Amino acid sequence: MLEYRNGTVVVRFRAGETDHLAAALAYAGPRPVVLTGTAREFAPDLGTGLRSALAAVRDHPAPVVAAVNGDAIGAGYELAEAADLRIMSGGVVHPAGWPHALGPAAAVAAGLVDLQCPPARLLSLAVRLAGHALPHAAA
Repeated sequence: MLEYRNGTVVVRFRAGETDHLAAALAYAGPRPVVLTGTAREFAPDLGTGLRSALAAVRDHPAPVVAAVNGDAIGAGYELAEAADLRIMSGGVVHPAGWPHALGPAAAVAAGLVDLQCPPARLLSLAVRLAGHALPHAAA
């Protein structure tokens, strides 16, 4: 699901829709993008389009911010990691190969996410920072 906030495109993942991320980023054009999930999962049901989604996030011409609202495990964390900035408000991150999952404070301390904030502020902070972050291509 796409929505627009202050010139930024917010992409909310729903179960079974992650395969369409590359198309959503292409549709967003040169606008900043915030990626987030619904309920308590950041990226549920990552499907066959993971490689194209990762490439689309990394190659997007404007900043991409991962607003990690819930669990980002394995490929879900890989998608968050592809973003230019990661903000976490809840759940756990568990990158492939890590011995255990980490909550928001521990994930920041380990360098897996950049910032943590309360859930009520997650989207507004992500949208604001998306307008100011540098994309990978420009960094």
